[in-house]
Amino acid sequence: MSLSSPALVGREPELDLLTEVGRSAGEGRGSSVFVLGEPGIGKSRLVEEAVAAAARTGSRVLRGRAASAGRAVPLRPLAEAVFSGLRGEGAPADGDLGPYEPLLSRLCGLAPQDGAPLVGYAEAVLRLLGVLGRTHGCVLVLEDLHDADADTLTIVDYLTDNLSGQRATLLATLRGVPGPALDLAEAAVSRRAARTLRLARLGPAHTAELAARCLGHDDAGKVPAAVLDRLHAVSEGVPFVVEELLRAMVDSGNLVRTRNDGWTVAGALNAGVPTTVAAAVLQRVDHLEPPGIALLEAAAVLGRRFPVDVAARVAELDRVTALRQLRHAARAHLVTDGATAEQPGWHSFRHALTADAIAHRLLPAERAALCLAAADAIEAADAAVPEPGTDRPDRGGEPRGLLGGGSGDDLYRLAAELCVAGGQPARAAALLTRASRQAVLRGALLTAVELLDRGLELTADATDTPPETVARLLEELLGTLVLTGDVQRVPELGDRLDHVLIAWGAPAARRAAGFLTRARAAATAQQWEEGLTAVRRARELLGAEPDAASRAALDAVAAHLVLGSQRPDRLESARALAEGALAAAEAVGLPEASCKALNILGYCLRPHDLAEAEKVFERLVSTAETHALPVWRIRGLLELGALDRIRFTGTDRLLAARKAAEETGAVLLTAWADTHLTQAHVLRDDLDGALEYAERLRTTADRLRLREVQLIGVAMDAVIAASRGEREKLQAALHVLETALAGGSGGAVWGYADTSVWGWARGVCSLLLEEPDRAMAEFTEADRTMRALPSTRGVIGFLGPYLLLRTVRGAAGWAELDGGVADRLTQVHWDRPFVGWSRAVLLGREGRAAEAAKAAEEALAGTDTIPMARHLCLRLGAQAALTDDWGQPVEWLRTAEQFFHDRGTTRMSAACRALLREAGSPVPRRRQGHDTIPPELRRTGVTAREYEVLRLLSRGLGNQEIAQQLFLSPRTVEKHLASLRNRTGQSSRTALRGLARRYADGR
Repeated sequence: MSLSSPALVGREPELDLLTEVGRSAGEGRGSSVFVLGEPGIGKSRLVEEAVAAAARTGSRVLRGRAASAGRAVPLRPLAEAVFSGLRGEGAPADGDLGPYEPLLSRLCGLAPQDGAPLVGYAEAVLRLLGVLGRTHGCVLVLEDLHDADADTLTIVDYLTDNLSGQRATLLATLRGVPGPALDLAEAAVSRRAARTLRLARLGPAHTAELAARCLGHDDAGKVPAAVLDRLHAVSEGVPFVVEELLRAMVDSGNLVRTRNDGWTVAGALNAGVPTTVAAAVLQRVDHLEPPGIALLEAAAVLGRRFPVDVAARVAELDRVTALRQLRHAARAHLVTDGATAEQPGWHSFRHALTADAIAHRLLPAERAALCLAAADAIEAADAAVPEPGTDRPDRGGEPRGLLGGGSGDDLYRLAAELCVAGGQPARAAALLTRASRQAVLRGALLTAVELLDRGLELTADATDTPPETVARLLEELLGTLVLTGDVQRVPELGDRLDHVLIAWGAPAARRAAGFLTRARAAATAQQWEEGLTAVRRARELLGAEPDAASRAALDAVAAHLVLGSQRPDRLESARALAEGALAAAEAVGLPEASCKALNILGYCLRPHDLAEAEKVFERLVSTAETHALPVWRIRGLLELGALDRIRFTGTDRLLAARKAAEETGAVLLTAWADTHLTQAHVLRDDLDGALEYAERLRTTADRLRLREVQLIGVAMDAVIAASRGEREKLQAALHVLETALAGGSGGAVWGYADTSVWGWARGVCSLLLEEPDRAMAEFTEADRTMRALPSTRGVIGFLGPYLLLRTVRGAAGWAELDGGVADRLTQVHWDRPFVGWSRAVLLGREGRAAEAAKAAEEALAGTDTIPMARHLCLRLGAQAALTDDWGQPVEWLRTAEQFFHDRGTTRMSAACRALLREAGSPVPRRRQGHDTIPPELRRTGVTAREYEVLRLLSRGLGNQEIAQQLFLSPRTVEKHLASLRNRTGQSSRTALRGLARRYADGR
């Protein structure tokens, strides 16, 4: 019979709170709650009641449990929850999850990993919750979070910060003991991103009520006093212990039901029952047959959840016998069927205390022997599982491997901990190395680092650890740290590895590989010279003629390091290294190394010849497509799109690269595409488009907490502010960047961004504010900086206006225009018209008026898509044309004045009017109040009179009333309103009135 309470006892306030949390989530006010308490305190029961209440309102429920065999399996609880959300009715339809669907597949182990960042998985889970909860809300339940791996906790931490405003709730249970999970919960509470419920033990009254309900009564007075005394003394208010002790009393015959449905004590309640819950558990264990006891003892050393095949092998039982014994144990309320569609070969103990009680009954020698036998069984069974991509015969429907249907979970970690318990730490360390490799394949990099650190900790205390085991641990840890970008520990660990290899007498190639890893880490940290020193050490170890694979790897990383260094010949040297790496990689068939080399080679060629760089990046794309390397293909597409932006401000290939990055779940590459698209739209003077992509960039960076991408977003804010002539906003953004770069937090993504941001943004902003002296100083400073970074020459965008400004002022002559610098600038769409106008200015200065006018007009060809560059040329060049009497300066100034007036660049338009007055030409009249029009409306062409109409419309006035206020006819008012709708894109008068009110409210 069931002796569980049909109702929740003593948790009414907590249940009310969780119910309200679920209701709020259904209304779009998502939040997180961590339910804390000791084992058996009722965390799961409380959450189950809250979930049931949410389900009754239509909420979707996703469940996952972190408790697992041995140490935590990477991302397992989230994968289990995602599976529960993807099956059955209400599952997302194709396309609902967009680019995040591939990431969910990888999270669940259904698709190969490709290095997607952990935050990408976090965002994918968040999107799934949003899709499932869009109608009635969604509840994500994660139980036993204290057993979760580091990667799972990182994703949970992300969810707590991003559920606000979502129709989703996170309910997580964990033990209230010190550890990473508790630290996470307390940190989330401190920043007001979550709440905690710490469940206390039941008091005497609630313990009595619980006992009564378990026995089928509402009144505690119907429970024999001796039973209540015993429960108070032994259970100490832990609900699980109360239920277990009552079951033991009934099963032993010492508590029996009377004819009138009451209960009476028929024997000594403490006879055969110890003072701990273990006694209640073990009493039922001992009623099993000997094979069943042996099976549970073997399962107990594996943990609360256990693979049946392994437990059976340790207990020396065949599968049929083991399953029969499990049925007996389930009837005794000791185990439950923990199998799922994804893991049909697993079972669970009813409670963690059940496994603990059984395991602790064993003598130390018995427990050690069972642990080692279990480790042997895991290794033997795992060896029978085919490697990915290999073919093995089907075993007639028998579950494949330990997991019964897949190899998503990692049992090497469990085998390692079993070896530790069995007194074999050196063997455990070797197993943890293998476990870390599987974690890396799953994308769980933080978990991999945790496993390897654990392995190193074990080897420190094991004097018999073979040097090769320590070396492999250090090699795997170094490589994983480079993948995570956390390279601060690499130098110390690299020295340690080299000492171990020397003491062991390892081959020189093994030592060289360690230095190569250190070189990659230095490249990640932008420590160029340190990295090159590591490359040199590796070359010394490999000798004069290393094998082709080693040469390709060394040359590729050396090319990266040299290109980023301050060496005067770095561009040529990096190119030679990249070409050598490419030849070696292709000779031995290493496509990924070939892609790396092609990428660096393209960077080397880009400053000199954009067409040649394009051929290299096209080759990169082709190589990646041929060898199914999706991330490298996207990188190649992105570089091709960047070249289009440089050469003709095109966006087609950038959009294609962005789409491919989204479909693949490559979040960082999507962000880079948004960066290039923002810049392209700024150069096109399409500030609405620029703002759209800048906002996407910021959203990605903020939601995924990508610090380096956040800084790139700030840089784009600076560029947009500069194009508007908003110096205050520009300076604020530059201050953020200066602080980050000074503190060394800019990271590898910065590269050479300083010249494009500081140079273009500051100089162009000063030009738009009609401060040419300041622009000249800023361009000069940027040029000086850029000359220390020659690999960026010709693709920055400030060199064109800088050349024209110097030419107008007499500081640049034919020597520059006839040299290679001007040739490179003509390859850059933005710079090209400035080069042509510089030629025109020099021709006009020499009295060659016809040639000068022709050169000026030719320079304007193809500038319709870059109107700001076009009209800056007109503004700067027309002044020289007036002075030297050539061309059509008055017409050019009128065109420039109208353009800058329409876009709200008032100082530049005023300067054009001043020059027109000097030339004796009529000056366009500008209605008073024009400067009061918000810049974004000015840029759409809204006139001062139309803005007056818009302001009156915000007050709810009709056409007749507006006409009376402005001394206009109603017909004229209607024309102004039609023009406003057309200019602002509002479809109706109501929409236009809403826009007007937003401006009236200061928005």
